[in-house]
Amino acid sequence: MPDIALLALILVAIFAGYLFGRAEKKKQLVQAQQNPLSKEYFVGLNYLLNEQTDEAIETFIKALDLNNDTVDTYLALGSLFCRRGEVEKSIRVHQDLLARPSLTPDQSVRVQLELAKDYMTAGLLDRAEAMLADLSRQNSPFRTEASEQLLKIYEQEREWQQAVEVTESLFRLKGEYYGPRLAHLYCELAEDCLNRNDRAGARRCLRTAFSRDRDCVRASLILGRIEFEEGRDREVIRTLQKVSRQNYRYIPLSLDLLEKASGRSNSERAHAGYLSRCLSEHPDTSVVLALTNILVKSRDEGFALEFLTEQLRRNPSLKGLNALIDLQLYKPADGSLTSLRLLQEVIDKMLEGKAAYQCHSCGFSGKEMHWHCPRCLDWGTITPVQGIEGS
Repeated sequence: MPDIALLALILVAIFAGYLFGRAEKKKQLVQAQQNPLSKEYFVGLNYLLNEQTDEAIETFIKALDLNNDTVDTYLALGSLFCRRGEVEKSIRVHQDLLARPSLTPDQSVRVQLELAKDYMTAGLLDRAEAMLADLSRQNSPFRTEASEQLLKIYEQEREWQQAVEVTESLFRLKGEYYGPRLAHLYCELAEDCLNRNDRAGARRCLRTAFSRDRDCVRASLILGRIEFEEGRDREVIRTLQKVSRQNYRYIPLSLDLLEKASGRSNSERAHAGYLSRCLSEHPDTSVVLALTNILVKSRDEGFALEFLTEQLRRNPSLKGLNALIDLQLYKPADGSLTSLRLLQEVIDKMLEGKAAYQCHSCGFSGKEMHWHCPRCLDWGTITPVQGIEGS
């Protein structure tokens, strides 16, 4: 009887050991599956560190064992290749990832989005556009990002109508954040209408632009131009004077047409009053020069010279100094003509190399006005340069 009890105890111990061994092997297998840092992973990393990118890709793909951690790892690898300018390698990584049947729906969308960005970087805009258009219609966490990337393509290709449609969908999703951008896109459509001599269409686009951003300076400037071409001077003045309330930095862009409309409608006195208000609220060289020009036209050169001199003492600028020299050249003192002309030539050369406009987002500067910054691609961030070297 004791032998039978001992035998039973041994059998139980053997069975328990068997179960424990199976459980341990299963645990090790699960840990191995969950651990992306396999031997192949380190071999691939070594290749990568030694600039052997082709071998690294081959090794990483062989070791590809998908779970949430490894998807992030391979997406990071693709981004690394893209940043290094090796876009073809990034495309390959993302395409291999996309071919894996074990991707979750969200992972698949995420990889497609990264692949579309690769195509954009490689200049394959048609492929990127098709992929992003599909992603932007899907109800996924990456819908907004896909739409924003698609918008970049349309803006780059100047497909303004498609850009408007995408941005309108973003506007419905995210609200007022996209309002100013939408207003600029409608301004682009308005410019296209004007190029086709469709002023009614341009006006419709501008009304929509104002509905998306009532402080859109660009829409006011375009509308002012339309009113001027149609001879509606009072509307020109009313429209362009709004610029000072919308964004005073853009006042210089409105002054030329305002002066012409005021002269054509014999309302120079009212125009001078508007300029005086602008000067008291936001001192600016362009406003000073516009007021000086009114004084000169009224044949009060002495007061114009005195006014300009006083303003330059308060807010010095190269353009203002140049205008002061112009005034003094009309009635130069004895022996001063040569020196004045020499000084003016020096200032002209200094102004030739200076930027007239600058982006307050990325610092881009140039001599031409851009509503869409060529460097950072932001809308409405470039303004006339102010200060001693500004307008």
